[in-house]
Amino acid sequence: MASKAKGKGSKEGASRLKGQRGSKGPFAKRKLSDEDLADLRRSEQAAGKRQAKAWSARKGDESLAMSDEFLASLAPLTERVERVLWAQLSDVDDFPAKVGIYGLVSGGKRVRPILFCLACELLGRPTDEATIGLSTTFELLHLASLYHDDVIDMSDVRRGRPAAHKAFGIPEAVLAADYLLTKAAEISLSTQNIECFKVFIQVVKELSLGELGQLRDRGRADLSALEYERTIYRKTAALIEGVTLTAGLWLGAEPEKVKALGEYGRNLGLAFQIIDDVLDYEGEPGRLGKPVGQDLDEGRATLPFILARDRLADQDRERLVSLFVPSGLSAAAKEEIKGLVRKGGGLEAALEKALGLARQADEALAVFPRCEARANLERLAKSLIVRDK
Repeated sequence: MASKAKGKGSKEGASRLKGQRGSKGPFAKRKLSDEDLADLRRSEQAAGKRQAKAWSARKGDESLAMSDEFLASLAPLTERVERVLWAQLSDVDDFPAKVGIYGLVSGGKRVRPILFCLACELLGRPTDEATIGLSTTFELLHLASLYHDDVIDMSDVRRGRPAAHKAFGIPEAVLAADYLLTKAAEISLSTQNIECFKVFIQVVKELSLGELGQLRDRGRADLSALEYERTIYRKTAALIEGVTLTAGLWLGAEPEKVKALGEYGRNLGLAFQIIDDVLDYEGEPGRLGKPVGQDLDEGRATLPFILARDRLADQDRERLVSLFVPSGLSAAAKEEIKGLVRKGGGLEAALEKALGLARQADEALAVFPRCEARANLERLAKSLIVRDK
């Protein structure tokens, strides 16, 4: 059973999240005060209002509207997850809590804990306190990986706000990520289910290998689609696969159902990352919460680039490859690359691949009877593919 969260949830406004350093140093032992808590709550409410306003401003796309409607229907569950997440981080000293909470205040869909709860519902487990407690494992691990990734990539922005290492410093962000990782491990281990913990360890290993592989492949214009898929499995899909596998293992489901849940999570995770990579070419920074074209800036060849490269005529292909550099890409070169990727049909082909993987995710659920929980997992898959952020 998942460990019970301690203390009260806590948040802080952006103006106060700068790592106050008293005479006792950054890790002075002081719990978050009532004033801190109130500021954090106000910050969360303001972020929610901004997000709702951005959603309501979108027009004319019925699929996007349906996707948003489904995500909005999950608001009560999301709120329950949020409360437990804040509680998980409120029992540590003042400064470490602030750095950890900073990423939560920045927002996020909470896809991983929601997915875990829905998978448990499919197996007949109600979304009770223990289920939600264990679900936070995956959000804390995800947040830790974002902190580490932003330091490695030296990213300035995450979810529309300064990245944690920009707000607090690199040592603070790295150590906060380490704390989040150990907190997630603590929750996973509390299940006293060795198979669940093995999945957790494997996910952490895959995340590390994925980041190392991405660093190795920086600037490689010849990256193959197979190599790309291996990287995005490690960096994204392995965690989502781990979410659904853990649900099955925790609840003692039949091997066939555990395997089906794993296939659903794996295919959904691959599709999710491909859509992210498409949006990096044609999304809007205000909705994405990060700069568009960041993959090109960092010398990452993603699926739209790879598929366009393999479809272009020789002259255009040679030009595309010649423009691709590990770093220091000019704005003009970036726009030319985007144009060639569109000309080669890379965006459309990548979207087709993502939709195919989403269909495979839905098909994996065929071993389960038709029910509301299964329908919700199918709707969740669609909402993560038909999106613009």
